[in-house]
Amino acid sequence: MVGHVAFSPVTFSDGSPDWYGGGPVSVLPERQGRGIGKALMEEGMSLLKKEQGARGCCLVGEPGYYRRFGYRNYPEMVHEGIPQEVFLALPFAGTVPHGVVEFHRAFLAEG
Repeated sequence: MVGHVAFSPVTFSDGSPDWYGGGPVSVLPERQGRGIGKALMEEGMSLLKKEQGARGCCLVGEPGYYRRFGYRNYPEMVHEGIPQEVFLALPFAGTVPHGVVEFHRAFLAEG
């Protein structure tokens, strides 16, 4: 295995259905810069839309990297405890949720 990407359902305080959280995406250091991460993201988002009927995806990440896929910051979407500038989303269909997003508790950084 040279790379990995994961997606999981998220919930929004406004009840918006069928949204997913993305991440992490990773590629072995010696294989980076060859388009593997891009391919993983594009295929993952395609599968979310086609097989899961996803309405959108949100993530926490480097804006400079994820903008190439169409992700951007939406001030009406908040992930508590995360700086707004690194919380990004990409709507696939419909409206953008308004409110607080919650990822699965497995993604919480608890010490």
